[in-house]
Amino acid sequence: MGEKNYQKLDKNAVKCMRINAIITGFIVLVAELITVVAVGRDKMPFWCWIGLGILALLTLIYIIVSPNIRYERYLYSIDEDAIRVREGFLWISYSLVPIERLHKIELSQGPVARLFKFYTVKVTTAGGEVDIKFIREDIANEIAEHLKDVINKLMEDKRLAESRVQA
Repeated sequence: MGEKNYQKLDKNAVKCMRINAIITGFIVLVAELITVVAVGRDKMPFWCWIGLGILALLTLIYIIVSPNIRYERYLYSIDEDAIRVREGFLWISYSLVPIERLHKIELSQGPVARLFKFYTVKVTTAGGEVDIKFIREDIANEIAEHLKDVINKLMEDKRLAESRVQA
């Protein structure tokens, strides 16, 4: 990823990630329970019980392990050229948004993030979007203001260039 100045998340982000993992795990376990009820406990073949047990075990492992790994892997960087985000659990994704392509900046907050006072800074370009997640409110506002200033400067530079061409 280069020698960019990458930022780590606030330590409380791992707690937020853990609650999200618990919610996901709860949904998986409820789906398992619905499957057992729908099929009928007495009609379930033995291999289904093994499969459901393995799925429950993997869900428990996910709840315990994934927040710490995701936290350690999550990095973001904003410089004069681009916004970069690295994240992932099993698969690591790298997102890069060139600064000159910025169109829209949005702050959002889900219900779990709201408990921890975290925001997501969503940056939209013509080609897609990138999210910087689990950001404290003060830092999210600072990022949004900085990017807004960058967009305004880019637009001003573009207008100046166009006025020179027309002159």
